[in-house]
Amino acid sequence: SSQKAQTGAALAALGATMATKTACFSDHGFPRPSPAQPLDEADLDSEMGLSFARQISPNCRLVDCKVPSPTCADAPDDTRLEFKDFKKRAQSLASEFFCSQDVEGMVASVKGLGCLPFHDELAASLLRASLDQKDVTRQAVIPLLIALHEEELMSTAQLARGFEKLVLSWEDLQLDVPGAPGLLVSLLSSRVGLFDKSLFARLPEDLPSRVSCDLPTNLAQRTIQTHLEELRAFKTELHCKIQEHLLRMGTADGLAAWLREECKPAFHHEVVVAACLCSFDGKPSPDAYWTSCFDSGDLRSEKCRMVLDALVQLASEHLLSETDIQIGFSRVLGIVTTEMEATETRSDFPHLVALLRGAVEKELLAAQFLKLARRLGYGGPLGMQALRWAQRQTPLHSRRVWGSGDLRQMRAEMHDTIEEYFDSHSTEELAQVIEELHLSSKEQVTFLRKLLVAGMERGTQQVAL
Repeated sequence: SSQKAQTGAALAALGATMATKTACFSDHGFPRPSPAQPLDEADLDSEMGLSFARQISPNCRLVDCKVPSPTCADAPDDTRLEFKDFKKRAQSLASEFFCSQDVEGMVASVKGLGCLPFHDELAASLLRASLDQKDVTRQAVIPLLIALHEEELMSTAQLARGFEKLVLSWEDLQLDVPGAPGLLVSLLSSRVGLFDKSLFARLPEDLPSRVSCDLPTNLAQRTIQTHLEELRAFKTELHCKIQEHLLRMGTADGLAAWLREECKPAFHHEVVVAACLCSFDGKPSPDAYWTSCFDSGDLRSEKCRMVLDALVQLASEHLLSETDIQIGFSRVLGIVTTEMEATETRSDFPHLVALLRGAVEKELLAAQFLKLARRLGYGGPLGMQALRWAQRQTPLHSRRVWGSGDLRQMRAEMHDTIEEYFDSHSTEELAQVIEELHLSSKEQVTFLRKLLVAGMERGTQQVAL
């Protein structure tokens, strides 16, 4: 069909530029659309010389955050609408846009909403709505997203998060839009010019595999097949290295040496995925005597500790980037929750929470990741619940951004803290909560004023003082 033909053309353009290390970027680091560069037989050898696995780019980060937890310097999100109201409005605007295709009017409408922190959900809504459109109408979303970025209404990280939300749910999308896998992958083409094309190497294996099955035998299909063969070989060897070095010998040194030797940085998010997933196995291994010294629950806990320590080591040796860790944990969240839903069991839920909690406490993951992934619904209802529990178990890192993570949440947190203080009269607990909230000087003044007013209203000024 015409949809398949267009997807195939975009994928061909993706293959044609796989040896290009950087795209043409605007002043803000956002890729601009450029004409597709067709790949003919004369170019085949040179283009296939550099694999997707060796591409690396910082423009794939899901969270553009430099600190592990928010501080008083990070102001809470100040939005005109609550997130649930914004989500409904974004879906409505997306429907209106594909009828009018008025980019300038849409940009003005988005700006008028005054909800900049929520624009990752807008990106997901626009991309999702585009999948339902006809070929010509669907393309209108590209100049819109680029215009939103150039007006500083959508960051590269927000766009990546919106795309990741669709990637995590591609199998469900396929039920409504049979061509969704190919359309998602084709968004990474240089012909589209929207995303950093090195994101292709970070797609879950099943997605490009499905696309490859739908394509005729041509250059684009062969390019994807070559990539998949390389990815599968890497994952197979990775599993062996984790079992041999990490689980049997209890050290990440051998794994680190192998990763340096392989030199395939675009696959390193798979290290996070494989290491985390192996920690869910509570059965002793005959090759690792130490595993027989624990019962199932304690063995899982010990593996969790070992895995997180290994990830910290690999990150400190620059073998894992922020992109690898963020995408890796996003995929773990999707894989584990999908398995729990399929088997209708919850036995893995506490361990998933423990992994997320440990990653934040060890400052592998920014607390902001938990907040944003929960708000976007990564992992479905179970994933959102796991993220919420992880936030509640890391108050020193997450209290400032748990819940909705906006100014309304901060005000509610202050109110609840004051109410609890007048019930318990515990200054130690009050001090701990204030420390966890990381209040700025202005916020401290606001909190003190609310505390004194509450004391006067209750006639307990001395307790407030």
